[in-house]
Amino acid sequence: MNFLVIILSYILGSINFAYIMAKVKGIDISSLGSGNPGTSNALRTLGKGSAVIVLLGDLLKGALPIMFFYEDQYFLIYGVAAVLGHIYPIFYKFKGGKGVATYLGVYIATVLKNPYNSEFLNLDLFQLFNIPAIALFYFVLFKITRISAIASLSTVALTAGLLIFANNEFLNILVLIFVFILILVKHSENIKRLIEGKENKF
Repeated sequence: MNFLVIILSYILGSINFAYIMAKVKGIDISSLGSGNPGTSNALRTLGKGSAVIVLLGDLLKGALPIMFFYEDQYFLIYGVAAVLGHIYPIFYKFKGGKGVATYLGVYIATVLKNPYNSEFLNLDLFQLFNIPAIALFYFVLFKITRISAIASLSTVALTAGLLIFANNEFLNILVLIFVFILILVKHSENIKRLIEGKENKF
């Protein structure tokens, strides 16, 4: 395991594009909308253009460690280090986003590189339709519910389940379970509001 790569991945994850885009516009995103420095709140407070930049930046943070180190057996740990950086960024007093987009960057890069050599991930139909299908799954749920947390958590659960299904490495399975639980915990307030019927809608 390369601890330098873990540290660099964490630092990369700590670059928060929502904070950066908000600062460019002279806005304190932590005091607006949900207060969360992520894509959903960027959409609420900064507009569609800025939200797209935030989303792409957060996806890239998760994807890069996988793209560069997918041949290392600990590649998934490097990706999760970027997710941890997004959630607990060293540059912002450890107050970051909820990790969904950065995790999805890990998922997308893992599927494209297929370091597991999984026959399932190698299927032509899976490679062709997987990412559009996951995006459609998210947006259909979001359109129906108008609640970002439901769409986000459902998409994380689905994609983590797909990677676990394709994986026979116990350590990687534990890492996937860990990142899902972490993202679930970061959404605990959303889940509480959902139960109470008070979650904000778009």
